[in-house]
Amino acid sequence: MARTKRAALNPRDEDGQSLVLAIGLCAITLLTISVVLAVSAVNLKARQLLSIADGAVVAAVDEFEFVADNGDPRIQLDQQRVQQAVQQYLSDVGAAGRVDNLRIGRVQITPDGQGANLVLQGSVQPPIVGWIVPDGVPISVDSSARTVLSR
Repeated sequence: MARTKRAALNPRDEDGQSLVLAIGLCAITLLTISVVLAVSAVNLKARQLLSIADGAVVAAVDEFEFVADNGDPRIQLDQQRVQQAVQQYLSDVGAAGRVDNLRIGRVQITPDGQGANLVLQGSVQPPIVGWIVPDGVPISVDSSARTVLSR
């Protein structure tokens, strides 16, 4: 019985065990790198979409008209003109070619009529792990702007 214990503790029987450990660590490292790369790609595309939304909403609030209420001038935005300005801006900058499945989620004028809120939606195909989400990762951004009349 003593010989079987001594044979079981023989270091030569452990050959090849570190290779399995090295392969496992490499697999975990590669998986971590691919996930970080995918998350970074989604974050960068979301920032790009936010930049597009900021430009579109600023262009939209420039489509104002002056209204004089009893001699008190103020700015008024029209829903249809704001919507058209957003669509025109997105067309002018080629936003549909830069963001997959780009669509306007919502264009809304603020209750005071001097600002607008815009929601843009799209999707992004993450690199390397894109086959896991074949439809892409949905992204949505919200941007707002105001036009102020000052003297």
